Amino acid sequence: MTNPTAWAVDPAHTHIGFSVRHLGLTRTPGVFKRFVVQLWFADQNIEDSSVTFEVETASIDTALEMRDEHLRGADWFDVHTHPTAVFVSRIVRRDGNDRYVIEGELSLRGVTLPVTFDATLTGRAVNPWTQMPVVGFEAAATISRSAYGMGAFPMALSDGVQLKIATELTVANDANQ
Repeated sequence: MTNPTAWAVDPAHTHIGFSVRHLGLTRTPGVFKRFVVQLWFADQNIEDSSVTFEVETASIDTALEMRDEHLRGADWFDVHTHPTAVFVSRIVRRDGNDRYVIEGELSLRGVTLPVTFDATLTGRAVNPWTQMPVVGFEAAATISRSAYGMGAFPMALSDGVQLKIATELTVANDANQ
């Protein structure tokens, strides 16, 4: 067993978003502006890695304030009763070069269900300003909105919602201490 390294998320270069198909024609995207991500990455023994993210559901932004207010309401995210959505990984495994499968549980609106993210290590670099190592990941999963109690407008909106995460991370200052 190896000790995974703690990585700190760069919030300016991290996006937690989703998209849902409208009338079968287009995908309406959205993001969550406030979130916390914890990543422990064990490059040599990937099974020791883990990731947790928590989003503030009221921070939803679909570029249309009227829709965002509706999405914050009881038919959708019900942000007053359920202010956060949380994903906790249970299993991380390699699925080829720089590709990973992250299995875990997503808790949303008081419902906790298994979710699997397909993730890609998009690159490694040294930040030219801080001289610290940085990594990038992208991950995607599809969930059923109705399984989480968000079944409104079934004729207009797809039940499948694509979740997408893009993140840039730096080795945490207190990593492995």
